[in-house]
Amino acid sequence: MSKLELTFGMPNSGWLPTKLKTSDIALTFNASNIPENPIDQLCESLILALNGIETEMNWDLEPESYIFGLKPSGKEIDFNILKSGGLTKKRTLIYKLNGDFQSVILPMYRSLKKFNSLEYKKTDWTKIDQTKLDKLTKLVADRKNYLQHRL
Repeated sequence: MSKLELTFGMPNSGWLPTKLKTSDIALTFNASNIPENPIDQLCESLILALNGIETEMNWDLEPESYIFGLKPSGKEIDFNILKSGGLTKKRTLIYKLNGDFQSVILPMYRSLKKFNSLEYKKTDWTKIDQTKLDKLTKLVADRKNYLQHRL
C-alpha cells in the first residue's frame, strides 16, 4: 500500500505551500485561501469521511484547482485527486489510492495537527476552527481505540 505524505509549509499572504507525496505521485502547489480556506475544508472532509460520508474539498490554485475526494466504504477509503482546469471546470482524475484509516485519514490528520502548531501572522492565514479540530481529534482517537481493541 502506498504511503501518503501531506506537508504544509509556512503560509504567506493567503497562499499555502503544499506537498502531497505517495510512491506513485508527487504534487507541489501553492493553495489560496480564497474563496474558502482549504485547511478548514480538509478538516471538515476528514470528519465527514470518518462518519462514512463521501466528501470533496478544493485546493484553489487560481485559476485551476485540485480536488481531493474521500469515499469511505466499510474499512476502506478511496482517495482521489482530480484537477480542474480554470474556466472550463472540466475535471480530470490524476490519481487514485485505495487505502484505509491508517494509510489515508491518519496522515492527513497528522498534517493538520502539525500545521495548526505553526506560528504565523493572522494576515497570512487563519487557524483551523478549534471546535472542528477538537471534533476531528475525538473521532480519530475513537477510531484508533477501536482498531487497537479489535486486534
